[in-house]
Amino acid sequence: MTLTLQSFIENSIIPLAMFDRDMRYLAVSQSWIDTYEETDDVVGKLHYDLIPDLPEKWKAAHRDGLNGKTSHSNEEAFEFANGKSGWIRWQVSPWYNSDGSIGGIIILSDIITAKIEKEIELRNVLKRFELIQQAAKIGMWDWNISEQQIVLNAEYYEILGRNTKDSIGYDDFLNLIHSEDVSRVKDSMNAALNGGGKYSSEFRIYRENDGKLRWVKDQGNIEFNDNGMPVRAYGAIIDVTEQKLLSNDQLHKVGEDFHQFINSALEGIWVVDRNGVTTFVNAAITRMLGYSEEELIGKSMFTFSDPEWNKVAFEKFSERTYGKSERYKFQLRKKDGSRIWCLVSANPIVEDHQFIGTVTVITDFTEYMKTDIAKDKRIEELEKQLTDRV
Repeated sequence: MTLTLQSFIENSIIPLAMFDRDMRYLAVSQSWIDTYEETDDVVGKLHYDLIPDLPEKWKAAHRDGLNGKTSHSNEEAFEFANGKSGWIRWQVSPWYNSDGSIGGIIILSDIITAKIEKEIELRNVLKRFELIQQAAKIGMWDWNISEQQIVLNAEYYEILGRNTKDSIGYDDFLNLIHSEDVSRVKDSMNAALNGGGKYSSEFRIYRENDGKLRWVKDQGNIEFNDNGMPVRAYGAIIDVTEQKLLSNDQLHKVGEDFHQFINSALEGIWVVDRNGVTTFVNAAITRMLGYSEEELIGKSMFTFSDPEWNKVAFEKFSERTYGKSERYKFQLRKKDGSRIWCLVSANPIVEDHQFIGTVTVITDFTEYMKTDIAKDKRIEELEKQLTDRV
């Protein structure tokens, strides 16, 4: 039994170590040795001699294991006296002799710092994307058609003047619309639900909390199941009251302010027409790619991806023409010929039910991908080492 367990641990692709009751190594996996940069001859040595600065809470977990208790943590920060720090997941379990007595413990201890850092970076990216939505006052909506429930973001509630953040139904939403506009909104939505797939409408609403009349512009997309039945709709709404009321001079000033905001954004914003020709880029795009605005405007967006990525680019752009919004990873080519990984959030621009272009928010994802690729490569190397030994 013990020999079988030792063999399992030695050939495991995850960081495992087996100890006797005195915390001497009985067996370790190669992954453990690689993770903690130990030598191959640790068997027979005391664990605490090799890692003298081990936190007391982990020593307590070891003692609990020797008393028959299994303990674990899926995500925990650590810092050793030598300055090494990061994130770790671990589990301590007892192992038993043939007579039922506890012979020692088995420890799984895997450093997951790269994974946690990627998750933190991704959360930061999403937060920045949400800030763009908030600054631009874009309300996002997601309608579960089968359950007749609509989920809204904070900006949408603000536009509606709704104090509660409870989910609302489609009929509740229609009740907020000016009576003269209800039929037009319903007609637009019904056309989309009956196979059109794309919805766009401009109408007036009465805000719930103050009763004020506001103009809004709403557009979205419909998803259908295999039987052609609509199952989900999602989209965005913006308050366009000021645009309806302001004079031409005031509108020009608003346009300047919005243009300044867009150019100060950390994320790249790239707009193309129905043919994929660039009509607008902000300053972040020029910094990412190394091209000037003049070198980008009027050029096909397909010019700035490598041939091996052009197929993906064409497929994604085709999906925009059918009204689909999505987020995906992509590679762009810089002016100096190098490549950058990007997180792309692409949305179609629809006017009078017609596709007229795409607006895309682009985040430089290169460092994130380098970490991810390095981890995958490391796993491949460890798997190869295990295969070679077998």
